[in-house]
Amino acid sequence: GFVIQSFDTKKNFVITAADTKADLALLPKLKKKTIGKKDFIQYVNHIKTAINKGQLEKVVAAKGLSVHKSKNYDPLVHFQNALKYQEAFVCLIFIENELCWLCATPELLLKTTDKTATTYSLAGTVKGESNFTNKEIIEQSIVTKDILAKLATLDELKKTSVSSKIIANGSLKHLLAEIKAKKKKKIKWYKIAKLLHPTPATAGFPVEKSLSFIKKNEQLERGYYSGFIGDVKNDNAKLFVNLRCVEIGKDNLYFYGGCGITQDSNPQKEWMETEHKIDILRSQVL
Repeated sequence: GFVIQSFDTKKNFVITAADTKADLALLPKLKKKTIGKKDFIQYVNHIKTAINKGQLEKVVAAKGLSVHKSKNYDPLVHFQNALKYQEAFVCLIFIENELCWLCATPELLLKTTDKTATTYSLAGTVKGESNFTNKEIIEQSIVTKDILAKLATLDELKKTSVSSKIIANGSLKHLLAEIKAKKKKKIKWYKIAKLLHPTPATAGFPVEKSLSFIKKNEQLERGYYSGFIGDVKNDNAKLFVNLRCVEIGKDNLYFYGGCGITQDSNPQKEWMETEHKIDILRSQVL
């Protein structure tokens, strides 16, 4: 089937059958409000204060943008437009009167076969021809170290290998480390996914402290944003982090964006990074 799970892991659906005649007019109402620049920058500064006090090393800050739908908006056309992002996993998920999400995500959470398990450490973002700075390098290394440490606790897996590169997602570039482990014996996909999610790429580090901080201070209800989505079959799965996404409601579209905050973060630049990430799908309709 196809699974969609929320960021906080409290909600999930497994879709085992699809109906191509589903009525895309049966959309839920969205009551989420836009997180403005002033509030977001204040949140980033609050995170930096906690980091400078030694309470945290990194926190991923998220925001949302509500846009009123035009009369001629069509989720299927939006989906078709998003298919131009060939480097991303693009999908439209719709459950009548329950949810409708479109994503074009570059981030693999987990891909398993009978012999291997693969995941991405993807963090650190720059636009266009800009060069990566020490901030992005450190941000991504935090994610890589945490994933490697978690995988090392699984007796079913052998030693991991890591290969690094830079990937594109629209006009953005990201640092990527592909982490692959061979299996010693059978292991359920959800045991690995449960261990990995959320990574420091979507929560922060230390993960549990970051989650507590986000729950207490973030003004956004993330829902399925930065949760995971993908195909599952028996003991194997191909799952992606639900990023570069938009929640489609009856009257409006709600775009999501986030960024990793460290002690070297510039609040203005972080705001612009979230704007660029939202533009991945916003530019296809506005």
